[in-house]
Amino acid sequence: MMYNKGLFADWVPKPVQLLLIIILIIPLLAVSGVYTGNLSYMVGSLGTQNSWLIFANYATIIGMGSSLPLVLRFKLRFRLKYTMVRSYLFLAILMMMIGTTDSNLIIVICSFLVGFFRIFALIELVFPLLFIISKDGNRQRFYSVFYPFAITTPQVIGYFVVKAGYVLSWEQTYYMMAIILLACVILSVVFVHNKRFCRKLPLYYVDWFGLMLFTIPMVAMAYFIAFARQLDYFNSDKIILSLVIFVLGIIVYYFHQKFTKRPFVNVESLTQYNVFHGIMLLFMLGFFLAGSSLQSSITVGILGYDAYWNNLFNLWMIPGIIMAGVFGLVWISRKKSIKVYVMVGFTAFLFYYIMLYFLIDPSLEYEMLLIPNIIRGFGMVTLFIGVWFYTLNNLTMQNTLSVVAFMLIIRTVFGPGLWSLAVNYVNDVWQLDAINNIAFNIDAAEVSQRAALGMYKTVRIQALIIGLRRTLGALILLGGVVLLYNAFLHFEGLTKRKIVFIRKTLKGQKISGYSIENSCSEEAVGGAAAVI
Repeated sequence: MMYNKGLFADWVPKPVQLLLIIILIIPLLAVSGVYTGNLSYMVGSLGTQNSWLIFANYATIIGMGSSLPLVLRFKLRFRLKYTMVRSYLFLAILMMMIGTTDSNLIIVICSFLVGFFRIFALIELVFPLLFIISKDGNRQRFYSVFYPFAITTPQVIGYFVVKAGYVLSWEQTYYMMAIILLACVILSVVFVHNKRFCRKLPLYYVDWFGLMLFTIPMVAMAYFIAFARQLDYFNSDKIILSLVIFVLGIIVYYFHQKFTKRPFVNVESLTQYNVFHGIMLLFMLGFFLAGSSLQSSITVGILGYDAYWNNLFNLWMIPGIIMAGVFGLVWISRKKSIKVYVMVGFTAFLFYYIMLYFLIDPSLEYEMLLIPNIIRGFGMVTLFIGVWFYTLNNLTMQNTLSVVAFMLIIRTVFGPGLWSLAVNYVNDVWQLDAINNIAFNIDAAEVSQRAALGMYKTVRIQALIIGLRRTLGALILLGGVVLLYNAFLHFEGLTKRKIVFIRKTLKGQKISGYSIENSCSEEAVGGAAAVI
């Protein structure tokens, strides 16, 4: 057979194929330019600033978003074995480069390329998984089963990465990941077929200039988010310049795609009702995800846990993640209201903040934070499934990849990043105000210098508690606003495609070639892209 739409050679048995997919996909879900659990180890070892590593972490996500619109073109241009082998090989090389360099810029560039090359192999593996989990290409069932797996895997791998960094060194984690990726290269050479998906198409239709115009403003905004707090926000010329580059880059790209026959990303699809409001919901989800970082202030700043123990709390999200998968499988598969489903997710996050508000105390124990983290995991995955399903409804394949490219960056970079800046700024202001108020009530004449130094830790912790409670209170109030927005949002009813269908019918125009429902291939690409 000249073409092969599968993944492995014909001689590989079906059960072995499923096992190979799981073995090959786990390293792709776990690979990253920077492992956030090891940030403190990397900062101390490299003697660098924390902002550079956060910037590198964002660069990984931007690399993924930049490569998504190219997936179909590369799939039609190269043989499958060529794509799989080189993706794993490049990732292994990049892991070695990050583990052996001490240059911040090289770490950022390598992190971007990790995200860029990761997508090509990941999509190839997710695509057949969709039809294994849901033979009819139903995205609802696929999201509910695969999302918990795709989110739990990095959580578990992240724990072992932090443990390896704690016991050995952070460099060793990259060496081990490189070895695992090289093993995947060998598996790809042996088991993956060397045939094409369909007729070969050239790459000269790709809008490479559009790729550059799309990437530059995204990187500029990532720099703004990563360095704004360290460089004192708008008092820094670099921060202002990065914001100017972002705004001008977006404007230039908009006009560029207007006059390009095949734009890299079609921004007009973002104006569709469900897409626009889905992106707004993702941005609001970023508000909840950003507030979750306050838990680290509690565990590290108040309870005194190190990075290893702090990372253990993320593992307690796994029961909630599994519960969310089961809930989604039952709820969405039975065609229940998507609006109610999404509101359940936001409400779970709101309960998480309410519990943290009342739990903050110097006598807080480890076990008391377990249930809030289970609720956080439930809310996060419920919103991931619900918002992505709502947003990607009734989109063509190419528009799906364009929309997902934006959504991926907004969900992981812009949303949490911008809200983190706002939350941290307010939290810092309120902590400083609390310290001033506490210090104002201390009579320096009656306190010796030695006693004052001993009181510093107590004053700092009390100010931290006061600031966190004020911040969490504000987040709870804003969370109510998010629920109100969600309550007035139109989830059910006529889609844009159905409206066009009805209008053409009423006008007596031909409707041949129009379809109310997505084709199976559109569902597959949408499902594969959304879980990234």
